[in-house]
Amino acid sequence: MKAAKIFKVTVFLLCFASAAAWAEKPGGSRIVPELDQKETKIIKLHAYGGISPAEAVIKPGTTVVWVNDSRVQLELEFQGQQVTLACKSPVHFIVNDEGSFISNRIPEDSVASLCFVEKGEFHYVMREVGRRSYTSRADIKEFRGTIVVQ
Repeated sequence: MKAAKIFKVTVFLLCFASAAAWAEKPGGSRIVPELDQKETKIIKLHAYGGISPAEAVIKPGTTVVWVNDSRVQLELEFQGQQVTLACKSPVHFIVNDEGSFISNRIPEDSVASLCFVEKGEFHYVMREVGRRSYTSRADIKEFRGTIVVQ
């Protein structure tokens, strides 16, 4: 009985020590969740109603979450100054050949998010994609938005 108790205590201590060692980074600092994120800003997208709010003023480290409140796929395209730095794990954004973040198609009732770390004004266009056959580019309805990082 005593040997079983000693064995259990030994296993517990080994597991605890392993977990503590795993949580240490080289150099001795502990791994902590990403603390740079300061806030989250929600922006609603609607294919016919536009972007709400059309301008968002945020601080560096803020994650902007665009909610597709439509029954169609939408995309976001940044114009002018491009977003080239972001926090971890952007959703429905990819990096293009020039190194800028651009959105994939955002499915209906889905979200896209991007955490802004660079200061500046980032202008973007939202447009509907993949639903209709348009006769010309002028037929595509676009709405403009701006993210101001101060």
